[in-house]
Amino acid sequence: MAFIVELEKGVYLATWEGDPGRTLDEENAKQFRTLKSARKAIEKAKEYRPFKNTGVVCVG
Repeated sequence: MAFIVELEKGVYLATWEGDPGRTLDEENAKQFRTLKSARKAIEKAKEYRPFKNTGVVCVG
């Protein structure tokens, strides 16, 4: 099981550089092995931008 972070509707946290790196393609989203690490990534992303509708999506 893996998790990805949805920063806004249809916008996912990506592996590349940025503030934070983002992608519109769910397949290119950064995957996290635990729910805890995905939630931690949300908090880190919020240091750059005030994302209001974040969420974690369970994938494969």
